[in-house]
Amino acid sequence: MPRLHAPSKDDSRLLPPFAALPERCIHVPATDAEFAAARAALMAAPVLGFDTESKPLFHAHQTDTGPHVVQLATCDQAWLLQLHHAQARALAADVLASESICKAGFGLDHDRSALPGRLGVALHNVIDLDRVFKRHGYASSVGVRAAVALVLGQNFHKSKKISTSNWAAPQLSLAQRHYAANDAHGAAMVHAALPAWEQRQPAVAERPARPARPAPEPRGPGSSSGPRGPRRHHAPREQDAPREPHVSHEQHVSHEPHEPHAPRESSAPRSSPRPSRTPRLLQAPVTPGKPSPG
Repeated sequence: MPRLHAPSKDDSRLLPPFAALPERCIHVPATDAEFAAARAALMAAPVLGFDTESKPLFHAHQTDTGPHVVQLATCDQAWLLQLHHAQARALAADVLASESICKAGFGLDHDRSALPGRLGVALHNVIDLDRVFKRHGYASSVGVRAAVALVLGQNFHKSKKISTSNWAAPQLSLAQRHYAANDAHGAAMVHAALPAWEQRQPAVAERPARPARPAPEPRGPGSSSGPRGPRRHHAPREQDAPREPHVSHEQHVSHEPHEPHAPRESSAPRSSPRPSRTPRLLQAPVTPGKPSPG
């Protein structure tokens, strides 16, 4: 399947602007009453747009303490949970651990690994929308800007300056609140319109299964691999002929002189193994002072 290209920033600028949330629809709870209202609304939502923000790191020796803000949004409201509040951490943990609430966002690999340690819970029912677009042939990281252009036909503006601002600050600026809220709101809007968009896309071709490798054919004898052939039996060599019986030291001690052996002709070829010789019977040694046996 050929790789498809998502709309570029220049392509997105030609589209009508994304309908961002107004200030009255962005909630940053700080009091007990505000957290109670946020909990009631979030725990009742079947689907939420989801994103996080972290204080950027500019040096290698800095320690990453994020995420610092968790954004959750419906199609008409957004909540920014600043995690330096204990109540915000508890609410974020309950929402993200809930299996009945679908959380949809973009580029969530870092959040999946960082948030369990930050909140002490495992994330459930989380959808990374980048993987949905990848299934349709787009790059592995589409992002909310390109996804809004593809699915909604709108221009989603993102400020690089705001994205690298201090998200660990106790009070978020107006620009930070709008930036963070619309990241989660954009994900919620894309998720809501995604089924209709997918119906208009070409059918996703499934990858053919790889054929099984054929079994290797048995190779003949003498090859470096494969089953071995029958072992070859060689004719007995000359040195394989039976050796002469061993004669003990006592048998060698004899008063009779040994007969010299006939000289061996080294030039005569040997056509067969040399026959074994029968050892001579030697007399037992005679001990002085004792009559010899007889």
